[in-house]
Amino acid sequence: MNSHRPSDAALAGLMLDPHARHVPSWMYIQDSGPGLVTFVGSSRIPGTGDAHPLRYGSRRIHQLIVGEIVVRPHYAVGTDALRGQGLGGLATSSHDFRAFLERGEIVLDPYSRFPGVPTT
Repeated sequence: MNSHRPSDAALAGLMLDPHARHVPSWMYIQDSGPGLVTFVGSSRIPGTGDAHPLRYGSRRIHQLIVGEIVVRPHYAVGTDALRGQGLGGLATSSHDFRAFLERGEIVLDPYSRFPGVPTT
């Protein structure tokens, strides 16, 4: 891949990859310099116990997964409410949507989940 945009063949191959996972998730993105962002997030599938698809059958506490991430945002909120928390604070902070909006805005709403709320 010569760019950050996958080819049609790569996207089609993703559907055939037995290790590819499509899971619900959330993530915070932090600007970390020119061309670089750092992120922290989580995924939960209720009722799966220890069998979350991103565990790949591992019983170990931590895993390092090197590969690609597929993101299909339902909405995105830009805010300064979390300034100064760092990645550890972001990972453990609450997800108070109202507090985020008090110091930010909805910057992406592709499915019109928030009709009447202006986006930038």
